Amino acid sequence: MKVADGQIFNLMDTNGRRNDVINALQGYLTVLDNVQNEQKMEWASMPDSLAQYEFYRQALELSPEVFRQHQPYDRLLDELEKYPDFKNAVENGDLDWIKNNRRKYGGLIKQFDKGVEDRARHYTSNLVKLGFADKGRKLSPAGELLLDLKKIKKDALERLLPIDGVNIVYLRQLLKLRIFSSDGKRYYSPFHLALFALLKRPRFAEDEFLELVQGFNPSVGVPDLEFYVLHYRAGDIADGIPVFVPDSLKQGGKMTEEEFRNHFKNRKSGTGVDIYWDFYDALWNFAADRSESGLDKLLTCYNGSREMLDKAFGRGKRLFRYQAGERPAVERFLSENGEMFTSDLNQDLYARFSLSKTLDQIREYSDTTKRIFKATGIISFDSGFVELAYRELCVCLLDEAKIREQAAGNVEEVSCPHGASYEEYEEGVNSYFCGVTQLSRILGYTESEIRRIEANVRKEFAGAPIDRIPAIVADKRGKEFAAFIRKNYPADKVKEILALFGDRSRDNAIQRLVSTDATVPTIYEYMTGIAWYYFSGEKINLLDSYNLTLSADFEPLVHAGGGQGDIVIREKDKVVMLEATLMNAGNQKRGEWEPVLRHAINLKVEEETAGTGREVTTFFIADHFDSNTINIWKAVAAVPLQSSVDKGKFTDNVVIMPVRTDELAALMDRHEEYDAVISSVHRLFEAEKNEV
Repeated sequence: MKVADGQIFNLMDTNGRRNDVINALQGYLTVLDNVQNEQKMEWASMPDSLAQYEFYRQALELSPEVFRQHQPYDRLLDELEKYPDFKNAVENGDLDWIKNNRRKYGGLIKQFDKGVEDRARHYTSNLVKLGFADKGRKLSPAGELLLDLKKIKKDALERLLPIDGVNIVYLRQLLKLRIFSSDGKRYYSPFHLALFALLKRPRFAEDEFLELVQGFNPSVGVPDLEFYVLHYRAGDIADGIPVFVPDSLKQGGKMTEEEFRNHFKNRKSGTGVDIYWDFYDALWNFAADRSESGLDKLLTCYNGSREMLDKAFGRGKRLFRYQAGERPAVERFLSENGEMFTSDLNQDLYARFSLSKTLDQIREYSDTTKRIFKATGIISFDSGFVELAYRELCVCLLDEAKIREQAAGNVEEVSCPHGASYEEYEEGVNSYFCGVTQLSRILGYTESEIRRIEANVRKEFAGAPIDRIPAIVADKRGKEFAAFIRKNYPADKVKEILALFGDRSRDNAIQRLVSTDATVPTIYEYMTGIAWYYFSGEKINLLDSYNLTLSADFEPLVHAGGGQGDIVIREKDKVVMLEATLMNAGNQKRGEWEPVLRHAINLKVEEETAGTGREVTTFFIADHFDSNTINIWKAVAAVPLQSSVDKGKFTDNVVIMPVRTDELAALMDRHEEYDAVISSVHRLFEAEKNEV
């Protein structure tokens, strides 16, 4: 990614920004794959292709709870109704007809781009920024891997980390991510700087850490990065941000309103500039006459829009020093705030405005950066502080010197086996950035260095064999997750949250209680697992059973997919699969019956093929059920069913038990009956089968 000198990088276009960043990227990738590889559409706009229109349409269908308002798209559909021939051509993908009639329908064709195709380009640009697609929106090998995690091949170092496939893909891509200068000669790696900072300083305040990482750019010259990191304090970034004051503001004299509006703009609010002008007018007048009435007008204006003015001119902090609610004397006010009233007021105010805007961008963009960093699973953002998760392991795996070397530099001076130029590094699906590369190669480790790292890891873990260390780390991680559940989700709170899912108007409340990084359906799966954990008497390995990707702080991020059930719990004598859905009763048949049945069959065949002798039970959990659901599941238990993985294998007595959310909450209090309840489900289905 290239940025202009002094520009703040961002990892998600503002037009496509969402809190559920990882889910959004997964969804966009899935839709893009369908448009390109299933529908065979070339990425272009009307009338050359329907790909961008189709992408937007499918994105709306995939996340209706996110895209609640889409007036340009609705207007386009209304307009299409007026021209049935054109509508028919769109529905049938008849581009030849559209091109032959482009003059007649020129205005309609232009309407596709306004709020539909342009948004498709914005949303997919986020995939480009992380190397999941190239600029032409062709899926990259890295993007294809994220869609099919079964193809991941971990190297020796990656196998030591207790993170899942999604975490691994994001870790690799962020380690490869470089922000290049506009000429492509200098670069900056945000994630390398983040890791270097956390290796040097075990704990950062979150705002300080994000400011350090987000505020850096390829044009910042830091001769001693270690000193910079060790001594960095919140606000220091402002010292290195250049401010270029327009010559017209250096002439002195009060600006006209027109001139002011040309220099002081608010990209988010049209009324914001009106407030800025009123403030400037009062500020200039008081600076000129320094009267009590002038001060009164200035403070009245300031207090009326203090939050906006502090953000625009004070870097988010109070512009003036005085007690809230008081009207200080002119002399005292000037003595405490004299720096605001110099002879260069115009230049000073513009510098404040420019710097405040840059710092505001840093804060705004760092929110997305934080959410994407979370997806690696190795950086913890907890209670306002940032740390490396599994620090004892990461310190061994991450060579500090190599991390420092790749954090920033000149392309020609830094040893880089991945292509010296910007074009080789990042341009096209065959570039290094878009490719699939394991951790050890990204960091440039030799075989001898890998052996040395493994020796250090063994030493850190009391000499345990290297192949035992993943299990040791996973066991420790499981115990930490159990403690996390007890602290953050006691049984009564779980019941309280479960009760909210029946009303989708409560989605925001659910996300506030659990995580704003995940969608509500993902949170439903997460809470279903925790409820089942309590039902089991806290004896199951829930962390190992989830098919969810979690952050280092055990927050849900996204469903990992991969053709498995939502939660698969393997115990010595039985296997329990939980399938959770928030689809309403009317949509369950279309959206859930087939995948639930397929997962249940494949799991049972897998167990039978392995000869484990374990009893397999699937529980289908939802807030409401289609009236036929229970009868359908009873019926399938009575007939032989074919595996979708191995067509030559069949099984019977596939048990799928519907459980409502309120019933699940009630089961949490019956942990002493856990085994008996599951066994009774089998007896019930056996009895029904015999009756049939």
